[in-house]
Amino acid sequence: MSIGFWQLFILLLFIAAYFIPFIIALIRDVRNKVSVFFLNLFLGWTVIGFFVLLFYASLTNATSNVSVVEFVKGKSKRKIKK
Repeated sequence: MSIGFWQLFILLLFIAAYFIPFIIALIRDVRNKVSVFFLNLFLGWTVIGFFVLLFYASLTNATSNVSVVEFVKGKSKRKIKK
């Protein structure tokens, strides 16, 4: 049983989709790219972890010094104050 071209293509497409937060962090040159990669690697399979990293990579100012933990804590404080 051999792996066909389309099966390999679909597998690579799924891997790329899994690492979308990391790809966005690379493109935007976010300060904590390595943190985003490892968190995506280990927590990306959870829906919550995937979306938190997606929002972090997309919404964080690329030049800010905010870490992933500070970003998540800051978002939760804003929701509580409302």
